[in-house]
Amino acid sequence: MKIDSFYERSEVIHEVVESERSEICFDLINNLASKETSHATKSKVLDVGCGDGSFIIKLEKKCRIFGVDVSSRAVEMAKEAGLSAYKSDVSQEKLPFENEYFDLVYMGDVIEHLINPDFAINEVARVTKLNGFLIISTPNLASWLNRMLLVLGFQPLSSEVSTIRDFGRPGTHRERNYLPVGHLRLFTLLALKEFLAYYGFRIVEVRGSGCELHSKMLDIIDNIFGQIPALASIIIIVARKDSSRS
Repeated sequence: MKIDSFYERSEVIHEVVESERSEICFDLINNLASKETSHATKSKVLDVGCGDGSFIIKLEKKCRIFGVDVSSRAVEMAKEAGLSAYKSDVSQEKLPFENEYFDLVYMGDVIEHLINPDFAINEVARVTKLNGFLIISTPNLASWLNRMLLVLGFQPLSSEVSTIRDFGRPGTHRERNYLPVGHLRLFTLLALKEFLAYYGFRIVEVRGSGCELHSKMLDIIDNIFGQIPALASIIIIVARKDSSRS
């Protein structure tokens, strides 16, 4: 299956817009945009992997908002929603923006999908202003649940071995017939912090979040561990661009 066609699926385009981590990230973006915005100018915000635009469009009155996505269908939907959206495969294509153009870049559950995250983050650093912000969220390879699953011989959540269906899951997860969403690169908290630092970003804040496990008991436990970023199901990092890389 080609990358382009894989990400045209509706379940991928609107994958996590209503999730807990999206709410956390939206509050972080909103707060930072409010602090950085003057009466004369609006902050410029880029949503990398904008999907149908329904997440970032909520900031249209406060910020100048832009989006990029690998899916042609998603870009058209985002444009219909009123977003300045562009088709771009951030794993291999330069972002269609000038150097140091954005006050804030958001990558919500994107980096785990990328064939070449180094190219993408280098481009994000290029278009982010010096002292501008990057907010990034991604599944945590070393989450509390993944550690338990590995001990029991199961495939960690968010890791995928097929583009057709999930394999190696516990029975209850398999019965729900989840479809793969294209996860290629999984990070631990330490790996993500080192990765961002290498490309000139200083870590400002680290948060954790739960995910939707569809079990009341597991969701309760997951929310508790969500307060410990290193063990949380989802990692959220706010970073600030401290330096430029050629």
